[in-house]
Amino acid sequence: MTDFEDKLAELRPARAPEALWRRVQEGKLADRRWPSFRRDAVSIAAAVLLVIALYFILLPSPDPAPAALGPQGSSEELLKELKLVRHKIVMESNRDGNWDLWVINADGSNPVNLTKTPDVDELYPKVSPDGSKICFCADEGKGEAKVRNLYIMNSDGSKRVKIADNSREPCWSSDGTKVAFLRGEFDTFSYSDFATRGIFTYDLASGQIRQHPNKKIEHLYTLNWSPDGKWFVATVHGGMGFKHGILALEAEGDGVFDLNLGGCRPDLSPDGKQIAWGHGDYAIGVADLDFTSIPPKATNVHNIVESKDPMETYHVDWSPDGRYVAFSYGPKHQGKNLKGLLPEFPGVEAPGWNTTVADVSKKNTFVQVTNDGKSCKEPDWMFVK
Repeated sequence: MTDFEDKLAELRPARAPEALWRRVQEGKLADRRWPSFRRDAVSIAAAVLLVIALYFILLPSPDPAPAALGPQGSSEELLKELKLVRHKIVMESNRDGNWDLWVINADGSNPVNLTKTPDVDELYPKVSPDGSKICFCADEGKGEAKVRNLYIMNSDGSKRVKIADNSREPCWSSDGTKVAFLRGEFDTFSYSDFATRGIFTYDLASGQIRQHPNKKIEHLYTLNWSPDGKWFVATVHGGMGFKHGILALEAEGDGVFDLNLGGCRPDLSPDGKQIAWGHGDYAIGVADLDFTSIPPKATNVHNIVESKDPMETYHVDWSPDGRYVAFSYGPKHQGKNLKGLLPEFPGVEAPGWNTTVADVSKKNTFVQVTNDGKSCKEPDWMFVK
């Protein structure tokens, strides 16, 4: 073996094939081979393609893209459209130093005071699905004797009947035979909407009240009942291990699920397939809602109304035909409030706030249907045949 061959042997890689070295010793040219970096590049590329293929095969189907909203319409055209809508709106308003419930046409015309009680503040109206009755809160008494109770009356304001003491945040079953509500957390009066403990249901036929089986429920507000009667949806504030969010709760079980929607004060569409809510202080969000999966899932999240500071958007409510939403619209409270009272709380004055209606199919197409700014808020649609 020559010195050159000795040196080659010393440099020989341990894994080189024997056939290659025989060709070198015989003075033959080795077969052309790709440089190692080219082989590595091909291997890496093949691996990347395999990973990409597996990604698309195993990845769950993506959520549907948000539905395209129509172009922004004008408030003038919407107001003309609302003049033809037969359904009405009930709201709370403080027009003379006292809270009453008022009913207006969809375009804001023909306001009628349904309560006219100078010594009682009526608040938070919720109209039965057939439009025949209204459940509402009534703040009664003065000072330390003040208490928030629940009543039902006919939609014309007649035949008022108390159904529960120290209770609030009611909603109707889809057949109009029951009312669900939340008990006050404390014996003393509180304006705070989340000062609640437990869900209860009142049966109109028997007058019986039944507590939800989950006794750990607390700090909910803006209660909703799904059309199939199987779910409640509400906002939670510092209760049951949640900081703040919108929850779905089993109506007959212990299941509590976060819908992961930023904001508060939800409202279910008449068919229960969509949810609207205050998407922060300055927007109204809408999403598709699926109760068939566990946990329930909200998808296709998008805003139909977007406002700017200081004009806030709260208390959204679907119209009976699902074409519109009504909501409260007004300026943010300025300065500090040592009592912690906010204009979005029921029964707290909200200067400059008006009931407003938006077209669900178009972006930022809304119109104020009240204009006096006398705390016109908490709107709820009334079905009219």
